[in-house]
Amino acid sequence: MSRLPEPHSVRELAREFAHGRSAAEYAGDALDRCRAHRSLNAFVSLDADRVLRRARAADGTRPDDPASTGALHGVPIAVKDNIDVAGEVTTAGTPALRGNLARADAGVCSRLRQAGAVLFGKTNMHELAYGVTGENRVYGAVGNPVAGGRLPGGSSSGTAAAVAASLVPAGLGTDTGGSVRIPASCCGVTGFRPTTGRYPTGGVLRVSHTRDTVGILAGDVDDLLVLDGVLSGEADGTGEPERLPTRLVVPSCPGLGDVDAEVASVVTRAVRTLREHGWTLVEADFPPTVPELIERVSFPIALGETPACFRQYLETVREPTTLDGLVSSVADPDVRDILLPLCREDPERDEKRRRAVTELRPALAAAAAEHLLAHGASACLVPTTVLPAPRVGTRTLVRLNGRTVSTFPTYVRNTNLASIVGWPSVSIPAGRTERGLPVGLQLDAPAGTDRALLALARDCARVLAGTDTAL
Repeated sequence: MSRLPEPHSVRELAREFAHGRSAAEYAGDALDRCRAHRSLNAFVSLDADRVLRRARAADGTRPDDPASTGALHGVPIAVKDNIDVAGEVTTAGTPALRGNLARADAGVCSRLRQAGAVLFGKTNMHELAYGVTGENRVYGAVGNPVAGGRLPGGSSSGTAAAVAASLVPAGLGTDTGGSVRIPASCCGVTGFRPTTGRYPTGGVLRVSHTRDTVGILAGDVDDLLVLDGVLSGEADGTGEPERLPTRLVVPSCPGLGDVDAEVASVVTRAVRTLREHGWTLVEADFPPTVPELIERVSFPIALGETPACFRQYLETVREPTTLDGLVSSVADPDVRDILLPLCREDPERDEKRRRAVTELRPALAAAAAEHLLAHGASACLVPTTVLPAPRVGTRTLVRLNGRTVSTFPTYVRNTNLASIVGWPSVSIPAGRTERGLPVGLQLDAPAGTDRALLALARDCARVLAGTDTAL
C-alpha cells in the first residue's frame, strides 16, 4: 500500500500543525485514504464532517506561540469502539449496542482532547473484546494491510490496521490478555499496555477491572512516549525518560521453545543483533510456578469479573440493556458460548476469582519479579506471538509446528503474564518472516517502570532497524 505523505509521526505532525500546517487539510487527506481503503474495514463509524470540524477548530485555536500548543495539537487519533467518545456511538462490535450514543468522553479521550488531538472515528474490533483474531460477525472481519490473506489479530484489530495502513498515525485500543500487543505484532506496528491503573478507565466497556487497561498503537516508540505522557497525565511526552539497563532475560532459548519456526528465526536474529550491539541477554526460562500460576489465574479472573464490568457499563447507556439482553444478541457463536454461562450466578466461579485475585496473582507477580532479580535483568524479552498473523477464516483452532491447537491460548501465551500481574508491556517490530509476515518482539518489566521500559524499547527498536549503530 502507498503511504500518506511524510511526516506521519504524532510528534512531527503536532509540531508542523503548531507552526502553521493545516490540520484540516491533513485530515481531509486522511479521510480520502480511508475511503480508498474502505475494504480494509478498519472503522465501524467515521463521520467526515465531524472530523473536519474538529481539525478546523484545531487550526483556529493555534496560539501565537507554537511552544504553547498541546502535545497532540491537530493530530488524528483513532479510538477503539469500546471506548466512549461524546456524541458518537459505542457498539463494542455487538448488536445490542448499535444505538449506544455516548453522553461523555471516556477519561482517556478527554485527555486526548485536552492535548489538542482530533478524535478520528471508531475502529472495528473482535466482538466485546473477546477474541484475538479480528473477526467480527456484525461489522465483518478487519483486513491486515501488510499481510494479504491474513487477519490483523485482536481484539484491537481496527486500530492496528488503521495505523499499519497509515490511515492515522496512532490510536487507542484496550488490552485484557494481549489485545493491543497481539495486533501490533501481526500488523508490524508498536503497541503498549501500561501498568494497570495508569490511564483512566471511565467510559470504557471493560472485560476485567483487574486486568483491563486502555493501550496505544502507533508507528514507533517515540510516539508511544508522547501518547503515554498525555494519557497518564504524568508528562507532556517531550522529556527524556530514564532508561532501564540493557540486560534482559530471554526464556526458552536456544530455539525459543514451541514457537513457529519462521517466528523463531526472526527473533533469534534479533537476539543476535542486540548482542552484537552490546546488550546482555540471559537465556533463562521462568520457573515452572510461573506458567502454572498463569494457567490457574488467567480465566478465573477474566470470566469472574466480566459480568460486573458489563453491568457497570450498561448502567451508563441511554437505552438500558440487561446483561442477558447483551449476551443473548451476541453475533459470534464462540463469544456467545463463553458469555452465556456468565449470566447465571455462580458462587464457585466467584470464589475462584477471589482466590485468583487475592492469593495467586500476587504470588505470580512475586515469582516473575524474583526471576528478573535473580538474573540481574531489567525486563523480559519474548516473541509477542508464537505464530504470525492468523489466516482469514481462523476461528478456534490454528496449526503450530504440525499440531492443531486452540487459537486463543496460543496467541496470548506470551502476552498473558503482564496482563495478569499488571506490568507494562510493549511490542515492537522485530522483522518479517520469509513469507513477509510481521513478527513482534515484546518487552515486559515490573509495574511502574512504564516510561523507562518505553525508552528501553525505543533503543531496542532502533538497533533492530539499523538506525543505532553504536557498539
